[in-house]
Amino acid sequence: MKVLALLLGFIFAISLANAEGLNLHGHGGPVKSIVVSPDGSRVLSGSFDYSMIYWDISGEQPKIIARFDDHEAAVNSVAFLPGGEMALSASDDGTVALWDLRAKKLRKRFEGHSHKVVKIAVSGDGALAVSAAWDRTARIWDLHNLKPGPVLKGHSNTINDAVFSNDGRFVFTAGYDGTIRQWRTSDGALERMVYKHGWGVNVVGVLPGDKDLIFGTLDGFVGILDITSGEVGTILKPHERPVLSLAIDERLKMVATGGGNGRITVWDMQTWGEKLNHENPYGPVWGLAFAHDGKDMFYASLDDNVHHWQMQPAKPFELAQGILPRRFQLREGIGLGARQFARKCSVCHTLTPDGAHRAGPTLYKVFGRKAGAIEGYSYSPALIGKAIVWSEETIEQLFSQGPDVFVPGTKMPLQKMTNAAERDALISFLKKASETGKPAEDAYARFGQIEGSGEAQ
Repeated sequence: MKVLALLLGFIFAISLANAEGLNLHGHGGPVKSIVVSPDGSRVLSGSFDYSMIYWDISGEQPKIIARFDDHEAAVNSVAFLPGGEMALSASDDGTVALWDLRAKKLRKRFEGHSHKVVKIAVSGDGALAVSAAWDRTARIWDLHNLKPGPVLKGHSNTINDAVFSNDGRFVFTAGYDGTIRQWRTSDGALERMVYKHGWGVNVVGVLPGDKDLIFGTLDGFVGILDITSGEVGTILKPHERPVLSLAIDERLKMVATGGGNGRITVWDMQTWGEKLNHENPYGPVWGLAFAHDGKDMFYASLDDNVHHWQMQPAKPFELAQGILPRRFQLREGIGLGARQFARKCSVCHTLTPDGAHRAGPTLYKVFGRKAGAIEGYSYSPALIGKAIVWSEETIEQLFSQGPDVFVPGTKMPLQKMTNAAERDALISFLKKASETGKPAEDAYARFGQIEGSGEAQ
């Protein structure tokens, strides 16, 4: 028994090391999107930390080629153009950015949406892109001439997904209003409403042959839809939570869907039988991408890294990946001030000198520091020009008025705190915790019950 226990422990340790070795570490916030290049050697990932990372996965260990952090908000969707030398990113700031990956430069920023852009897709020939946004529109962009194209209007609520037909003649959009709509690419005219579901449609994809769509909804439904008839011909095993992500690989004849409870299901495109499934109990799956060999998959979730799943051959011990509670999910055992920091600040800021690639600069020694003074951090112009020194008074004003009022034009997300006791507790906690240079977890233990923080709840 002792030998068996040692053997199992050894296998577990090797499995853990291998899994961690193939995960993509580098983001400083939850990852929203993941895509693999056409040749399978590179990856793009977009994150809540306002960045897109360009990875090399051709070797034994993933490597960061470049980090693109010239976004004003979270990056929700990323895409390669055919050939893999150019890329697109879509952001909460309402823009779509075109990047030259070889030169590591921004080539064009497309503006026009009035709300967050949640999905971006590229036509098969690479000439056009389409973006889906929460302003109830989708927009087509001319990637060759770098000009805006038709605006697709008609959904009565937010648009969650948009994709081109394989021949590029049409765009299909899916919205919170429960509809899937078909539009002409040439002029953006509505061709017809293809389907109406009782719940919002979160993801949609065009299957090979341009005859069928696969879609997933807010109530976990997954179906195969005949484009011509508008009828659902095949109903797949539903998810228990909303369907949040979709990956289609025509070459591998596989489709994958990811749900709000962390479940990933891989389907055989030829039989629509369930081929594989993976349970990750640590939160929603926002992005999925098949590796080029069809034996592995990458998925994006609430964690700061992209997870790797070895699909085939299945590991004898497939470890659930993630840690609970996350830094922004702390609920019990700490006082009011620490709890406010965990919930409102820790996603974007650290307390350590290095900053850890979060969306906002480090708060280490923030009291007495001039706003916009951290070297190497990409501040918004609105903040750089402000003559603000951070103190108890100015931080109180920041949260009582809200960043949009106190420092209008900054890329800091809205974090207005109307409760004075919560503001005071946060500032009291931050004043001590920001001086140590230690991680937030250490600060929760040391200062989580400081005077004025309230009792632990």
